[in-house]
Amino acid sequence: MAKIVMTNALRQGLFDAMPEALQKAVQEGLDAEVADLVDSLKRAAPVSDLESRPGELRDSIEAYPTPGRVASYRIIVGARDKQGRLYASYVEFGHNNKDGTRTPATPFFWPIYRARKYRGAMKRRILAPARKVLRQLAQKG
Repeated sequence: MAKIVMTNALRQGLFDAMPEALQKAVQEGLDAEVADLVDSLKRAAPVSDLESRPGELRDSIEAYPTPGRVASYRIIVGARDKQGRLYASYVEFGHNNKDGTRTPATPFFWPIYRARKYRGAMKRRILAPARKVLRQLAQKG
């Protein structure tokens, strides 16, 4: 069986081939789901007194449209330590300290993302407005 690789050009072509109302519905559903996912991640992010500004990790979670790709976002956790290094992965997965002790993991990103993705909630919320538009177009046509 042949595997179809979704290149950016193919994705753009498929999106451009959709009626404008359908494009708008898909983008609105995606925007709403991304905003809700970011809110869920912010609620789950740990707040520590060890941060230079408590809540810095939580407040650094943002979503950006992916440049050059249609209907695509990147969610970035951009908190940095005093040396300017990103530290979200150390919180998410835990790490070994210089004195030999282990700081346990405090997962906040992947559990939320996976729960939403694998339950199908993300796909349903993104496609629901599109299905509504498709039903309306089918009734007209």
